[in-house]
Amino acid sequence: MAPGLDNPKILIAEDSKILNNILKDVFEERGFEVFQAFDGSEGKNLLLKENPDVALIDVHMPRIDGFETLRFAKEKLPRSVVIVMSSADNPQVGVKAMKLGADDYLTKPFVAGDVVDLALKLLENRKVGDENIRLKKEIRRSEKYLAHLTTIINEALITTDSGGNIQSINRAASKLWGYSFEELKDRDIHFLVRGEARTLLHRDLVKDTLRAGKVEGEFHFRKKDNSTFPGYLSTSIIKENNRARGIVIVVAELTRLYAVEQRLKQSEKLASLGKVVEGVAHEVRNCLTSLGGFALRLRKMSEADSSTSKYTEIILNDVGRLEKMVKDIEEYVRFSKFYKFNFVRTDLIPLIARARDKALNEIADGMAAKKVNFSIDAHKTSPAAQVDPAAMEEVFFNIIRNAYEAMPNGGRLKVTIRDLKSGVSVAFTDTGVGIHSEDVSEIFTPFFTSKTVGAGMGLSKVHLLLEEHRGAVKVSSEQGKGSTFEVFLPVEHLTSNIYPWETESPFRPSRGFSKR
Repeated sequence: MAPGLDNPKILIAEDSKILNNILKDVFEERGFEVFQAFDGSEGKNLLLKENPDVALIDVHMPRIDGFETLRFAKEKLPRSVVIVMSSADNPQVGVKAMKLGADDYLTKPFVAGDVVDLALKLLENRKVGDENIRLKKEIRRSEKYLAHLTTIINEALITTDSGGNIQSINRAASKLWGYSFEELKDRDIHFLVRGEARTLLHRDLVKDTLRAGKVEGEFHFRKKDNSTFPGYLSTSIIKENNRARGIVIVVAELTRLYAVEQRLKQSEKLASLGKVVEGVAHEVRNCLTSLGGFALRLRKMSEADSSTSKYTEIILNDVGRLEKMVKDIEEYVRFSKFYKFNFVRTDLIPLIARARDKALNEIADGMAAKKVNFSIDAHKTSPAAQVDPAAMEEVFFNIIRNAYEAMPNGGRLKVTIRDLKSGVSVAFTDTGVGIHSEDVSEIFTPFFTSKTVGAGMGLSKVHLLLEEHRGAVKVSSEQGKGSTFEVFLPVEHLTSNIYPWETESPFRPSRGFSKR
């Protein structure tokens, strides 16, 4: 029986009944299911009807000859094994049969058992051939799948030869470094990797990989524009016949992860600071109560025009200023601990307008505020975002108030609102005094202020509120020319607090860049 086949079918197309029956008996003994045809026409009909695994066809048959039957078999049943028989010892007959697609050729007379062995051998060859075709198709599918994966994965994928010369990169690697494949082909991998590792160790990635089998760790990489970025690198050996043929390198960019870690550290620092502030504010208030009370008694005991009265008046003014500062601190702590956010889809322009009105009411120098030209530039459709209206109004209020206070002699405050793919950008650009470059990184820290009054809690509150909104703020400033505070708000509140919109902003930070 043919390997892998239960009762394989065979068509015997032979006009000699004696030979046909002899072959039938031998094949049936070996487990074949036999169909007999005694002319070419009958053979063609049985080919279509029974779809045999093997066709044994005599060249010289009535009605339709064996060559025509062979052509028909190969056209209709290309997977069937066809053996051609001929009584003429003529090589040209065999050559013609093989050209027409016959799998083998027999010259009569022959031993019937040998014909069965030949049929079984050809069936086994067909099975091997089918398996090879299947494996080739599977390999092609796997290659296409792997090629697709290397294209769509976010991690950078680079392969090198055993000497460390770059042989391929995926789309993520090209985008990450800024080079095309043509620019990197056959360049040493250290052209991209070399630089200070985070551990301050310099390594030969090729030698280390070939020696240890792999290399893993955090490194700093150099882009085409000479900027750097942190990434986690992993290498492994590409082997062929148990020999190292090259190296595959995978790099995951860590810039965003570092940004999240930095924000988490900042939040933890502010949370710890809030606890300290709460305790300090309580103790300071107790002292202020005593100072204020005794100062009032001294003022009553002294004459109105005496120096004692003047000094007590100074004490009382400072006590009042400190009490306001303590009140601001306590409100900040109370808000951070107990405020309940309610996020709803909100039109931002009315919030900005109310925040500006509130800022104008609180600014001491109303005349200077009137000299500021205020404008809003927004898309035709009114921008909206998922925010807490009261909290976001407070964000806008603190930024607008700072802008007005930075323009004591008047100026311009322009609010630019843009719809981004992943959120909304609201940029406040003033023509005020600007911020010292060394101060930009500190302006969101509690108690940091350049003013003579106030606790410096306004921008700290901005940071706190934007954290809750999964938003962010960029600050760019040039001393003497003004500042831009650009607020980013995600479309949905639950959007990741990694910054997917960073490259979408129409503004570019100058000296002094802060992302908190």
